[in-house]
Amino acid sequence: MNLALCAHFSRALIVVIFIFGLLTASTIMAGDELGRVNLIHYVLFFCLFPLFSLILLLVGAVSTSPKHFYLTNCLIALPLWPRSWVAALAQLKQQQLFAPWLRFVSQALGLAFSLGCLTAFLFVLLFSDIAFVWRSTLLSAEQIYPVLKAIAWPWQIVDSAQPLKALLVQTQELRFGANANHNVDYGRWWAFLLMAQIVYAVMPRLVTTGIAAFKLRSAMINQTRAHNQPAPLINKTPAKPILEPIRTNLPTLDNYNVVCWLSLDTKMLGQAIERFPVPKNIYQAGFHGEDEQTAIDDNTTQLVLVAAWEPPLGELKDFLAHGHGVIMPLDFNQAQWQSIAPHYLDEWRRFTQSLDGWQLYVDKELV
Repeated sequence: MNLALCAHFSRALIVVIFIFGLLTASTIMAGDELGRVNLIHYVLFFCLFPLFSLILLLVGAVSTSPKHFYLTNCLIALPLWPRSWVAALAQLKQQQLFAPWLRFVSQALGLAFSLGCLTAFLFVLLFSDIAFVWRSTLLSAEQIYPVLKAIAWPWQIVDSAQPLKALLVQTQELRFGANANHNVDYGRWWAFLLMAQIVYAVMPRLVTTGIAAFKLRSAMINQTRAHNQPAPLINKTPAKPILEPIRTNLPTLDNYNVVCWLSLDTKMLGQAIERFPVPKNIYQAGFHGEDEQTAIDDNTTQLVLVAAWEPPLGELKDFLAHGHGVIMPLDFNQAQWQSIAPHYLDEWRRFTQSLDGWQLYVDKELV
């Protein structure tokens, strides 16, 4: 079930980024009041920049940390998605599938953006008369032409999509229009720009998305095989562990920090800690923040706010091993607090019982 929800999540992200690329390219392609589009800007924004971002992403992907996929993480963290989708990602983390899923989605989003730009490019060309020009105070046609020629090297067999020096000179737009020539075919650059987008933006992302999809599928197959392995025979069912009672009386916290291990707006954060004294610092950590190391370096007692519906994972346990204090699970729907389900509480009780220096607190007022 969680894999199906994650598939819905990834498709929603892809559609959003495709529309964003469509609108962005349409805005650029609209040009000025005379329908003129800057050739150099288009090459930089929609051909070379996607290639550069892909190289950075591949370099960052050498690390196993999902934090290198910053833009994708930001999109996931937006408070727009159903809670069931976000909870499904937590299940992926438990199954060791989140990292390959994140890599696949990041590549698919890059492909969706490039396809959106390419769709807008063709659509605008189909229904509008676009004039491609270029402007520069410092650069001349003699300096720009070798760069464009190098960019077009991969499709040198396509003569109609090769840059021409004469055309480059003719399509340079000077401030006072001294070189205006109404006989110049300003739209002839479309073939060069089309090939540049396909070669540098679409094709590399197709390859990396296919590789990421293959790795994700392999990881899912391996996880399914591991899950379906027969469990060893047990002669006697082990007794259930005795869980400590849930603490509902307000713990004494004087000199302490608040660590938000969930996404919480300012108003709800204030409601969650209003019965406590004013904290020294408020840190954002976990999947929704970047202050984990700062909180670890601060040896002050901590009040860690967690989402009750998200199962406690190893990342949180590693963080808690460096400190001491109180774990406070919260449950809410939109901006309305609600009581925590018993099975969620039991899971957090078992988790806290395995930790040294930590206690579990539930605020019955937040219902």
